[in-house]
Amino acid sequence: MLNFLNPRYRHIRASHNLPYSHKEVQGTVPVTSVVIPCTGVDYIEEALLSADFAARFATEAEEIVIVSDQPAHAFGSLPVKTRVATLDVPHREESYRYKQIYRSRLIKLQAPLQAKGDGILMIDSDLNLLKMPEIMMKPGHLYSSFRQGKMIAKLADAPEEAIPAYYPHSIRPWLVDHVNGAYLAATREVWQRISPLWLTLFNDTWNLMNDSQPPTDQLPLAVLLDMLDIKTVNLGEWANWPVSKKIGG
Repeated sequence: MLNFLNPRYRHIRASHNLPYSHKEVQGTVPVTSVVIPCTGVDYIEEALLSADFAARFATEAEEIVIVSDQPAHAFGSLPVKTRVATLDVPHREESYRYKQIYRSRLIKLQAPLQAKGDGILMIDSDLNLLKMPEIMMKPGHLYSSFRQGKMIAKLADAPEEAIPAYYPHSIRPWLVDHVNGAYLAATREVWQRISPLWLTLFNDTWNLMNDSQPPTDQLPLAVLLDMLDIKTVNLGEWANWPVSKKIGG
């Protein structure tokens, strides 16, 4: 499948996991918006803490946006530069095992489009920024860190009829290194391309699959990066990032 003689494979591999230290992947768009997805009442406090850290340390950002299924008044007093964008997303059927996780993914995949700035960083609500993210972005690129594990393994035990046709001949889902969905940065232009397709592929994938495992958003993200020919840039190891995992998060 991953044939080094395959021009498409070589093209995508050459566009994947590019070190941020390389000047050609560095653009002119700084982080202007920090977006924090938050689904459910139980995660309001966590999102507020993340927003507070962003307000304190990401001082050059123009806005912090908590994107939630909860109303703005449920968050009470907000940190400086912070606002709440409330989305109405559907529920899975009552029998579905991972209803809340599914719903949280629907919020997350649409969250970047709620920002108003041109440089949009989306972080999980259990991440706390400890300094201003110094990422200079350019069109056609997605900036993240990388984790190890083949995303295609999520389909290993699925019946053939439940596997969407766009996965078997894809490239990135079969690669061991993949972007970390907890910390993703891109220009508004790139998010406007990514988010609608990410939502479509996520729904298509996990409506076909059963609920024997939690519905990951990283598998459809990997394949859409192939489809859209987006270059992926590695910001470095987790330990070197300007973030801190909240204890217990």
